[in-house]
Amino acid sequence: FNHAVTPLIQSALGGYNVCIFAYGQTGSGKTFTMEGSEGQLAVIPRTVDLLFDSVKNYKRIGREYEIRATLLEIYNEVLYDLLNPEATDLEIRMVSASSKTDTDVYVSNITEKIAENGQQLRALMDAAKRNRATACTVGNERSSRSPHAITRLQLIRVQEGKQEKCVGTVNLVDLAESESPKTSTRMEEKKKIKRSLSELTNVIMTILNKQEHVPYRNFKLTHLLMVLMPALGGNSKTLMVINVSPLKDCYGESLKSLCFAASVNSIKMTRVRKNRYLNNVTTSSA
Repeated sequence: FNHAVTPLIQSALGGYNVCIFAYGQTGSGKTFTMEGSEGQLAVIPRTVDLLFDSVKNYKRIGREYEIRATLLEIYNEVLYDLLNPEATDLEIRMVSASSKTDTDVYVSNITEKIAENGQQLRALMDAAKRNRATACTVGNERSSRSPHAITRLQLIRVQEGKQEKCVGTVNLVDLAESESPKTSTRMEEKKKIKRSLSELTNVIMTILNKQEHVPYRNFKLTHLLMVLMPALGGNSKTLMVINVSPLKDCYGESLKSLCFAASVNSIKMTRVRKNRYLNNVTTSSA
C-alpha cells in the first residue's frame, strides 16, 4: 500500500485524477484486496484513513479540503445509486465546459454526499454495502457480488490567499468476476459481464495500437472508466491490481487475467495534468 497507493492518494490531494481498480476471477481475492475484512484493512479503508490524516495535516498550512463521495454499481448495463436505491434514470451525461476544448461529464440523478471525516465516509460506504446486499433479496436478481462497483471521491482544495481551487478525484473500482459464463447459473448476467470486460480489453488494445477512434461508449463500464474517471488513456494516474488464484483448475482464467494485465501495462500514458479552477474557468497544468 505505502509503495503503490500512497503516492497516488497524495497526487489526488494535489489536484490530479487517480484510478485504482482490481481485476480477477471469482475467489481470487479481488474484493478482499479492495475492501479487506475486520482487522485486515485493504485499499479502500486505508485510503480513507490516509485521506483524512493528510487533510488534517494540510489544514495546518492553510489548505482546506471538501471531500464529496458518490457510490454506484453497474449491473446488466444499468447504473444504480448505492446511496439512494430509489434513484432512477441514472445516465452518463456530457455538457460543454467553459473551455471550448473540454467537456464536463457526470452521472445524472446520482447522490453526492460530503464527508467531513473518516467516520462519516465509512458510514456512507457501509450504507452502500447494505443497499447492495438488500438489492439481491427484494424482488430482483442483482447479485451483491457480481456487478462492477465504483467508489468516486472528489477532493476540492482551497488554499488561503490563492484565488483558485484544485480538484482531484480518487476512483476505487471493484470489477465484476471475469470467469466464463459456463461456471455460473446466471448465464445472461455473466454474458453481459464478460462482454463488458471484453470491451474493456478492446478499448485498451485500441489505445495501445494508437487508433484514432476509441469505442469506449459501447458499454457503461468503459464509458465511465474512459470519460468520467478518466482512467485509461486519459488524464489520470492509474493503478490496476491483478488477482489470480493458485488453484490448478483456475489456470486458464489466471492466464487470461495476466495477459490482460500485460496489455494494460503496455499502454504509454500521456503526461497527466492538475485540475485547477481559476476565476470560474477550468484550467490544467502539468
